[in-house]
Amino acid sequence: MTVFEARGLRKIYRGKRISLRDGRVSFRRERRVFPGLEGVDLQLEAGRIYGLVGNNGAGKTTLMRIMAGLIRPSGGTFSLFGAESERDLFSARQRMGSLIAGPTGYDHLTLRQNLVSQAMLIPEERRMDVSALCDLVGLEEGPQQRRLWMASTGEKQRYGLAAALLGSPELLLLDEPMNGLDPRGIADTRELLLRLNRERGMTILISSHLLTELHQAATDYIFLHRGRVLEAITAGELDRRIRERGLKSVEAYFLALTGDSGEVPR
Repeated sequence: MTVFEARGLRKIYRGKRISLRDGRVSFRRERRVFPGLEGVDLQLEAGRIYGLVGNNGAGKTTLMRIMAGLIRPSGGTFSLFGAESERDLFSARQRMGSLIAGPTGYDHLTLRQNLVSQAMLIPEERRMDVSALCDLVGLEEGPQQRRLWMASTGEKQRYGLAAALLGSPELLLLDEPMNGLDPRGIADTRELLLRLNRERGMTILISSHLLTELHQAATDYIFLHRGRVLEAITAGELDRRIRERGLKSVEAYFLALTGDSGEVPR
């Protein structure tokens, strides 16, 4: 089953110039445009774990934001669980969870209070129990009682993952979910994602610069470069090509694919 399909998907960002005149701030659109996505064709199949790999600015977060309905594409079409119209996409997105550009919530509430308040917006038949969810992501009782603005980066990441799972999603979008986690937290998150995929058949799209960690979980890879999909490949095929070409890692393959002689992504 195809969970998501993009056909010629484009996103263009237009530049803005900020000026100050007579004590007033004004914004003016410039002619310059900055491509976020350029003609992306992509299919995500149910029950797979996709590793989305690309340099900063490649379009990874832009793609996820379009999928989650946070921004509109500039061109092309896409479908989510077969839905394409605005009305149908709204319903389809109830089957999706996401952690994009960091966790959000009310700073003055505790992590648990934020989860409870967000759970109230989810239909009861899909809503996960907050206590069980905190146990699942390893968010202990002490951190649960911290206000959001006081929580550590690792605690916020666990909270954000819990929030993304509140609605028992069939598709999970994770943008750099392991940022700020210690080695134990990284291992726990990896094992949790594998468990969710194995036991619930959850489709997961993960963007990460930690390619060594990604390699231990991903069943498929999508290599994105300058707004374009260079290659979509299974993990098994990728391993075969790495061996055949005498390369040592996914990082080396990615750099060879892009022709980038710069620093290896970390």
